[in-house]
Amino acid sequence: MTRARIALLAGVLALATTAVLAPAALACPRGYSYAGLYGPAKASGVAATISMLDQPLVSGPSSHVAGWVGVGGPGLGPHEEDEWLQVGLATFGDSTDGRLYYELAQPGRPPEYTELASGIKPGRKLRVAVMELPFVRNLWIVVTPMGIAGPFYLPRSHRAWEPVATAESYAETKQCNRYGYRFGRLQLARPDGTWQALRRASTLQDPGWRLRRHGSSAFSATSA
Repeated sequence: MTRARIALLAGVLALATTAVLAPAALACPRGYSYAGLYGPAKASGVAATISMLDQPLVSGPSSHVAGWVGVGGPGLGPHEEDEWLQVGLATFGDSTDGRLYYELAQPGRPPEYTELASGIKPGRKLRVAVMELPFVRNLWIVVTPMGIAGPFYLPRSHRAWEPVATAESYAETKQCNRYGYRFGRLQLARPDGTWQALRRASTLQDPGWRLRRHGSSAFSATSA
């Protein structure tokens, strides 16, 4: 076989392989995935400046993407019940706009989603936080440019959880969501209500994400 014919065959095989693998390469896992940071120790709150890097594209009407800071999580409340408080930006399958929201899960109750503002465009920066009230254990508030929400009672939450700052994607199908969030000026709250910059953190990164650190207290998370 001549070199020319070998080269031609190699090109045909490459095109065929690309055609076969392309759908699989574009497929994304269904369900939830995350990319972000979580604190190395338990804290009384977490704050960040969050913005969308571009216009999100969500794959289905029940899918969503989000970027948020929060505490708690599934099974982390008393008797392994769900308990959390988070605040950030979200986009759902019926729109490409960002929405400022917070979500509260208390033991024995379904999670409650509250929208604070809509129509948020890429590049707009919003400073958000969740924090336990100083000297009042287990009572938490949400702080956003829209004001303060709460206090909310989260039993056994005092110094119980490592704070989280993360981007989130939920896909109801294997089609990929498109998203990009930037988190800046990450801070943790002390029990006395003062704040300190996040200096050390562990990484949370599921397949399908690109996570880029920008110093010790900032990062961006985008779809891969």
